Amino acid sequence: MKKIIFIVLTVTFVLNVDLPAQEKWKLSGQIRQRFEMDDKDFDSETNSNNFNLLRSRLGITFAPEEDVTAFFQVQDSRTFGEETSTLGDGSADNIDLHQAYINIKNLFDLPVDLKAGRMEVNFGPQRLVGAVGWHNIGRSFDGVIFNLRGKDYSVDFFNFDEVEQLEVGNTGDQNVLGAYGDFKLANSHKTQAFLIWQKRNPTESLSRYTLGFYANGKFGDLRHETEFAYQGGKLTSGGTELDVRALMAALNLGYTSGNMTITLGADYLSGDDDPGDDKFKVFDTMYATNHKYYGHMDYFLNIPGHTFGLGLLDMHAKLSATPWPKTGIKAAFHVFNANQDYSLSDGSTAKDFGSEVDVTIDHKYRANVSFVGGVSFFFPGEIFKDTRGNDTSSWFYIMSIVNL
Repeated sequence: MKKIIFIVLTVTFVLNVDLPAQEKWKLSGQIRQRFEMDDKDFDSETNSNNFNLLRSRLGITFAPEEDVTAFFQVQDSRTFGEETSTLGDGSADNIDLHQAYINIKNLFDLPVDLKAGRMEVNFGPQRLVGAVGWHNIGRSFDGVIFNLRGKDYSVDFFNFDEVEQLEVGNTGDQNVLGAYGDFKLANSHKTQAFLIWQKRNPTESLSRYTLGFYANGKFGDLRHETEFAYQGGKLTSGGTELDVRALMAALNLGYTSGNMTITLGADYLSGDDDPGDDKFKVFDTMYATNHKYYGHMDYFLNIPGHTFGLGLLDMHAKLSATPWPKTGIKAAFHVFNANQDYSLSDGSTAKDFGSEVDVTIDHKYRANVSFVGGVSFFFPGEIFKDTRGNDTSSWFYIMSIVNL
């Protein structure tokens, strides 16, 4: 209840400041409602699980000085009917401070910008660090980013406090720090390089770095996207200290003709061929927006957990088109395989997780109003038949979005 009162008072204050001061303030917001029909249990005899999700965000941007801005955003995330009473006043647990940060440009008259506080973070294509906008809550980091920029480059140096135990000697704390750089090497091409270090105290439990690059560009109607990352360092699992040795690679080639684009590609995440040795060879996607890449039905959100530590090879074909000025259509077909053998219950081995079809339609109804809908089907392979079920699973959703 105190959180709700605070939000109301904040909005009331902003709406009642005098006219000259309003030029330094800007309100933003979004209400997003999504209905889902979930039949993902691989059992055709069961009925679907139908539910509605609601996410409401209210943001305030203010600029007290020319090079100083601040952003404050609160969020309510809920499922319809969770209060179980129409006379309930809601749960304070649904309301959160999603973002609150300051942004100071040209710090000390240097080509350096400072961003500090609680914030969404999207690095590159979000295969490793993303805000997961699809999620009904979304991801935020607490920390600081120093952006160093020049004529042909821009580099973010960051330190995020993921776990803070407030213990003497920082025992149990975990930080994510590193650098993500964007370099202008050629026109119509983007080149990025990064180093991400996950560090837990004591470092024997987790000290893993991810080093790699990302590039995309176009040659006329042809487009390419490439990303590569290597994970090294150490971590402790089951009381055993392991050396991390893992790889990720992605390649996509696209062709655009008129209002239609066809893309063919593959994503590779290494798996562990010998879980009993002292090497950890499973690539961890860390803070990625996996919904964007590995099928909309989200069977591979938690990697490596959802791949049984076997890695993932996702071969896909995608089509996007704009048949009408305000309407877009996207379709994707994925073939998912493990990179190591899975031992089935009958004693044989397999690498086939299954295949998935996703179709999405989005329509911009008004300037600030959009509708998005989609349907997906997953056809289980030998591994999913052995662990989940034999039948085709399905999923449908329709989403309404209103932006302030």
